[in-house]
Amino acid sequence: MHLLDESFDRRLPLTHPLVRTLGLLREFRGKEELYRQQMPQALETLKQIAIIQSTESSNRIEGVTAPAQRIRELVANKTTPRDRSEQEIAGYRDVLGTIHGNYAAMKLTVGLVKQFHRDLFKYTDQRGGRVESGRQPHFTGPRRRHGIRAV
Repeated sequence: MHLLDESFDRRLPLTHPLVRTLGLLREFRGKEELYRQQMPQALETLKQIAIIQSTESSNRIEGVTAPAQRIRELVANKTTPRDRSEQEIAGYRDVLGTIHGNYAAMKLTVGLVKQFHRDLFKYTDQRGGRVESGRQPHFTGPRRRHGIRAV
């Protein structure tokens, strides 16, 4: 897979718009650090709101729904899941917690994807974290520039 190939990023062309975007990202990162120092509670509140909204939206896409108050309680880990939908929401919460707590050290690998899949289903009767026997993971879609395949 090209995205996991360490030499892949060395072959990407550095266009002016890309360099400008990287500069803006660095500038915003500096602003984020300033906010972390001056208003840590406000950032934590915004982070919690984003996690709740992400959980609700991502699960709704999959057909998993629950009342907004239950989602807030599940995301805050203040209650236990009552049904299959809530079990999946709790798994999603745990995966987001792993990402938010360890993103700096994470590398995208097949093992990490399997771990996330396992954690998504850990409150359900379904086993996650493995490829079903007889099936190989596959990617669909056209190849883009530099060999990247659209999924």
